[in-house]
Amino acid sequence: MTRIGICHFRVGETDGVSLEIDKCRRVLQRLGHQIFLCAGRCGSGAGAFVIPELALDHPEVVQIRKNAFQRLADYPSEDALRNHIEDVAARVEAGVRRFVASFGLDLLIVHNIWALPTNLPATIGVWRAVQDLHLSAIAHHHDFYWEKDDYRSPTCPLVRDLLAEHYPPRSPRVTHVVINRLAQEELRHRGVPAVVVPNVFDFSTPLIRDDLSASFPERMGLSPAEVVFLQATRVVRRKGIEIAVELVARLALPEYQGALTQRVRARGGSSRARPVLLLPNLVEDPEYCAALQERIAQREVDARFVSDQVALEREPPRFSFWDAYLCADLVTYPSLQEGWGNQLLEAIWAKLPVALYEYPVFRSDIAPVGFRYVSLGSSHEWDEMGFARVPEPVLRRAAREVADLLASPDHYRQVVEHNFALGKTHFSLETLARHLDRLVTAALG
Repeated sequence: MTRIGICHFRVGETDGVSLEIDKCRRVLQRLGHQIFLCAGRCGSGAGAFVIPELALDHPEVVQIRKNAFQRLADYPSEDALRNHIEDVAARVEAGVRRFVASFGLDLLIVHNIWALPTNLPATIGVWRAVQDLHLSAIAHHHDFYWEKDDYRSPTCPLVRDLLAEHYPPRSPRVTHVVINRLAQEELRHRGVPAVVVPNVFDFSTPLIRDDLSASFPERMGLSPAEVVFLQATRVVRRKGIEIAVELVARLALPEYQGALTQRVRARGGSSRARPVLLLPNLVEDPEYCAALQERIAQREVDARFVSDQVALEREPPRFSFWDAYLCADLVTYPSLQEGWGNQLLEAIWAKLPVALYEYPVFRSDIAPVGFRYVSLGSSHEWDEMGFARVPEPVLRRAAREVADLLASPDHYRQVVEHNFALGKTHFSLETLARHLDRLVTAALG
């Protein structure tokens, strides 16, 4: 039996990487391995070994990140920044050593720590521990710094050198895993071979309706007359949520009233329908959220931010993240950039139709499978507020397609059943099990 550690900035939360870690843990346990989690922050029930300096919101980590990528203002020199990074990295390294020793680990799976410089000391500390302990590792990369505007302009040569050396690190003991073919090709150009393992979902476990989930709409202030558009992503700028706002605003126009009302009647209601945008996930960019709420008010969209009432798993009085899917009529997925697309698979599993922006990885890795969806286009411009805007004809056509879908129960059912069958075939936990079995065997060999 192999003893495997999984390390990330956080676990047991509703961000995409935490959700993927949970799937990875369950699959590896089914394969007969013992799994131990390590993180800087841990949602309730995850049971992780906590190293505080791994957390992205640790005060020292926040300070280092701002000075490394925004403005070198809190240190008298580059050497002073280097010394602080080294100090925090030493604490991370010591924590990882304790983690490995405490559980007698044979293998470490490192999620995103060697891909994103959101925590420079964590990257260095984890790397040094793995190297000094001669520990085999699988580096599972979900995003890379060159894909993020926030990390393209280091403030000093020190940070540029760290990016070149550690993102990702090179070692024969490290197996690199990416989640899409675009990332694989980019690493190949950088001289780093990588294996593609797509994100997956547990299509064998049904979405359960019970008394508690039945109370979710009322607790969220939703009435039977409201058609719910679920924006399940975190609230950050690259999710393009303003596009969903524009779509819902258009669907509130009188010309779509009949279609929305037909959807309400198909559920057994009789009132005049109105659209609602529901946002149950974490607000991780308060500045963007404030601007988004201003746009929501301008467009007179009924939007509910309810992350304070939702957790990954039920923690009374908080609901499960999955309870939000049970009250939704359609999922909006206007992300401008994704490493994969967790909420897309979640929507397909929950048998909900999707209106999505065709981001690059969707076009390269997911669209060829043949899912049916309402397209929000594949190109956008930026308006004076810094919001993404798709062409008006695209938005108009998407609104009409959404309305037609909601007004036709038979067509609605055909679309979601078609997508579910494809998702189960191509992106199930069984798919992940085959990948992980090969990876663990190769890494230990």
